[in-house]
Amino acid sequence: SKSQHPSPSQHLTISPPHHLNISTPQHMIAKRLFKTILAAFALVAIASCEIETSDNGDFDGFWHLEHVDTLATGGTTDLSKKRVFWGVQYKLISVYDIDKEGTFGYYLRFTQTRDKIVTKSPYKNNWHQDNGDDGGDHPIDDPTLLAPYGINNLEEEFVKEKLNGGQMILRSKTLRLKFKRF
Repeated sequence: SKSQHPSPSQHLTISPPHHLNISTPQHMIAKRLFKTILAAFALVAIASCEIETSDNGDFDGFWHLEHVDTLATGGTTDLSKKRVFWGVQYKLISVYDIDKEGTFGYYLRFTQTRDKIVTKSPYKNNWHQDNGDDGGDHPIDDPTLLAPYGINNLEEEFVKEKLNGGQMILRSKTLRLKFKRF
């Protein structure tokens, strides 16, 4: 007697229920709307970055202060083993000695031309104003606080002797500062 079981070729194919079909017109509209919103968000993000762009050229970045030359005497202070930095971004310079104060040094505003940089308006970085009574950035009026970073005045002009992708040499009336990009 022959078996009553169907052969494999005789099995029925069962299509998935209609709600699993992801090619419905509503799904396609939702997918297109999602892509449009994502593209609009990306454009806004790019545009907002463009508004805040810097014209600082090679000056922008993280600079390790390695040598300070005293112009009057010809003396040199080697800081290459120290961790003294200038961080330049947009319209601010952050100066600090990691071994003395971590990243809580000082902020300075600056202006620049093709051949000069002028630092001004120094503030002590005391982190966020929510950090107690002494929190927040406080203006300073004692220029000696900035001396460890090669800045001797509350407003100081530096001539750009050299500024490229890897090195920066700035000269004030009294000092020559030699930096290496970090």
